[in-house]
Amino acid sequence: MKSRDLLFIAIVIVVVGGLYYLSTKNKAKAMPPSPEAHLTVKAREDCLKCHSPEKLADLERQHKHPGKWRDERVSCLFCHKAPDGSSARKLRSQEINEIASLVRSN
Repeated sequence: MKSRDLLFIAIVIVVVGGLYYLSTKNKAKAMPPSPEAHLTVKAREDCLKCHSPEKLADLERQHKHPGKWRDERVSCLFCHKAPDGSSARKLRSQEINEIASLVRSN
């Protein structure tokens, strides 16, 4: 094989690898477990109870949120991963235990 063939193959591998990496990279933050409603979210409608379209439109104007939320077929859980129920409950119970220990000490 000629060196230009190897160079072409290397460029193709780099381009395909870069595209694969970019497609798997998730830029959206996971939902924090702090509001209890995040632990029970199952559908887009659950998100829109608290996160009103006006708030999301404001974020879109600030270039912080894409316009995907307008499409009813797109679930919020596609980009924003739901918190792990077990770790979120564990975190919540730790907070409760800390508060209880503070109350007992006073």
